Amino acid sequence: MNIALLGQGFEATLHNSVGSKLIKFFANKDFHTFTGISAFASQAGIRGISKHIKTAKNHLNTITIVTGVDQKGTSMEALQELLALDIGAYVFYQPSITIFHPKVYLFEGPDKSELIIGSSNLTTQGLFTNVEASLLVSIDNSVEADRKIVKQLKDHFRSIFEFTDPNLKKLNKKIIADLVKAKVVPTEAERKAAQDKAEKAERKETENIISKIFPKRATAKIPSEFRGTKKPTTKTAAATAGTDGSASAKGKLVWTRKKLPSSSVQGGSSGTNPTGGLRLVQDDFISGGSKIDQTSYFKNLFSKYAWKQVKTTPYVETAKVPFEVTIKGVYHGQFDLEVRHKPSGEAGQHNYTTSISWGSVGSIIRKVNLTGSRLDLYAPKGKDKPFQIVIS
Repeated sequence: MNIALLGQGFEATLHNSVGSKLIKFFANKDFHTFTGISAFASQAGIRGISKHIKTAKNHLNTITIVTGVDQKGTSMEALQELLALDIGAYVFYQPSITIFHPKVYLFEGPDKSELIIGSSNLTTQGLFTNVEASLLVSIDNSVEADRKIVKQLKDHFRSIFEFTDPNLKKLNKKIIADLVKAKVVPTEAERKAAQDKAEKAERKETENIISKIFPKRATAKIPSEFRGTKKPTTKTAAATAGTDGSASAKGKLVWTRKKLPSSSVQGGSSGTNPTGGLRLVQDDFISGGSKIDQTSYFKNLFSKYAWKQVKTTPYVETAKVPFEVTIKGVYHGQFDLEVRHKPSGEAGQHNYTTSISWGSVGSIIRKVNLTGSRLDLYAPKGKDKPFQIVIS
């Protein structure tokens, strides 16, 4: 057994950071199993490590990552990135004053294992630039005393390693949506807004005091795959497709609502009631040289998705459709939203028969006054791509 200190952030170097060791071990074909347990995870951290995980799938038989979601330390987008890796992805949460706070990374092979235990979360800063301290335990599997360390770890977290803990849930889209709805997990935009607000208040209070006492330190350069990118504006969203935090390329413009009513954007003003969805109306939109017929246009627009009947009287059917949402120049990510169609609904009043339920997007749009804003809906550009909702 060999034990070494992994230190980072105290000096502007990366060679001894946890992130650098993870990259190295993912590339090592001597290992067949990886288990990562982290208190928090960020979108950039998961996205950065995903490149190395995808390569490691060629030799790793089992890849498992468990993340906590306490104190709003893990974002919705981080969980979505984790789910997209197509590995054993789990979330641990226990509603109490105690929080889930371990940071454990275990690579196992037939002859040796590598165990990192310390303070580094699965975030870009946690893996590379925060001042952290961890121990790297290099284990010789032929030595009983070495193997005992791994056994103690697995015994302590037995219900996690065996996936039997009632507070451990396999990650899926519904779990993510429920955590967001319950306000346990924030979006990246919400988390950044909270951080910016806190930092602004802190800067104002400490600018003339703390900065004179504590000088800034040099920090290491983070690997490119772990760097976050600036959220695109509406004008540049299509041009920056494929980068982190950006929308996919837009397809054809298929509908515009020139001025959104309060009732369609979670509002509520004189004479209106807030709804949970966006009403898809005609609004003088021209397609193919003529005005659309809202009683059939939108159902045909989403025809490729699986529709199911949910009510008989009145007749209502629904489908889950992927949308990427950009609001006032801020990209909020991709959501599977429910589209509802009721041909016997308000069609006779030339109103609407189809609507999009906002779902978890509702908590985002309620924070912005969008009444009177313009909404553009774009078709997917390419197979398996989402629709684009852009509110400006």
